[in-house]
Amino acid sequence: MAQITISCSIPVDDEVVTEFLHKYVLHSRVGAARKLRMGEKGCFYTCPLYRDDHVKVSRLIRCMLAFFESKHIPLTILKIVAQDSWYEVDLEQRDPWKISPQALLALLDATSSASHNQAALST
Repeated sequence: MAQITISCSIPVDDEVVTEFLHKYVLHSRVGAARKLRMGEKGCFYTCPLYRDDHVKVSRLIRCMLAFFESKHIPLTILKIVAQDSWYEVDLEQRDPWKISPQALLALLDATSSASHNQAALST
């Protein structure tokens, strides 16, 4: 099962963005502001993909991607696969694990299509 983390690629000090994370990702305002100011090292969202709650997680991720794109804030998204561990990710050399927002959307779309097809087959 793949897992992802999302952080801002640059340090951000913006009350609207802080409030967004507080509301949607359920961080405290102080914690959200701290993580945003950390840039890439301030991961504000981590989750496994393709679990029972995939529809809910997918909706939240899409909302986050759209919000940050509307604010012109670049994101750093890291993806590991089931056999990997976050402990293996070198915080100074993230490139092997980086994916673009478009690649993440493609992963979410592929999973949505597969689960839609599976549901249709089971009826």
